[in-house]
Amino acid sequence: MTETMIFPAIKLPCLLFATQHKMDDYGAPDMLYGDLSAEVLRQQYHLRDISTRIDPYTHPNREECARILFDEFRDLSDMFSFYGDYKSLARTMITHMQYGNGAVFSDPLLDQAMAEHSSMQSSLNNILKTLQNYIDWNRQVLPEPARKVLTDSIMKSLLPRFDNFTDRFNGLGITIHDTWATHITLKDLLIKKDSFTAVIKYHIQDHFGLDAEDISNNFYRQFRIFRIWFYLQHINNKPFKPFISEIVLVTEKSVGRYDKI
Repeated sequence: MTETMIFPAIKLPCLLFATQHKMDDYGAPDMLYGDLSAEVLRQQYHLRDISTRIDPYTHPNREECARILFDEFRDLSDMFSFYGDYKSLARTMITHMQYGNGAVFSDPLLDQAMAEHSSMQSSLNNILKTLQNYIDWNRQVLPEPARKVLTDSIMKSLLPRFDNFTDRFNGLGITIHDTWATHITLKDLLIKKDSFTAVIKYHIQDHFGLDAEDISNNFYRQFRIFRIWFYLQHINNKPFKPFISEIVLVTEKSVGRYDKI
């Protein structure tokens, strides 16, 4: 007679997944600022034609120069953010770079945008399917070994990001696009008869900043908005700090044991 091994229930809350990129990573390449001289920007990065309104290399007043560049930065962002409920975020985030001194940025509208985005479904569906399959329905618990299976299922999914077609002109593609770090936590799990309710937390961070690789890309450098952005961030004369954009959302899903996901 073979003895069935009974595993203990998983302890909640439980971190199911964390990207290799760390949270609060101020040492990432796109978080550098004030590291380049005007000569390097002109010669190495070929940033000579930056603004249509001003020559930042020769303007005598740094504060006035920055104000003019940020106004142009915001105006140029409108070509990437003219549609949908989130189009105001681009201007909001540019203004945060101007006045926020590198503080973390969060906004309920940004959280909502991610909660409603189609890219959420990949990882979320994989989590729900795994829970459905690995819950011990007789004992009404989720056994501890299910943790690794849940992690593996997330690793096989597409992580949330703003990279679909509409993100090209709703402001999310230019301000966030891909993300830097993601943590996914199973906060709570209620199992009742033939159904369960899972509470899942997504903590996502991205960097509102450009690195040398970004501006060296001919595609991005052709757009004036990125030339202004890179100049404001990297010029060693009173630069403006990049910042971390933070998205936190908690979703609650109820699923039947035999439901199709």
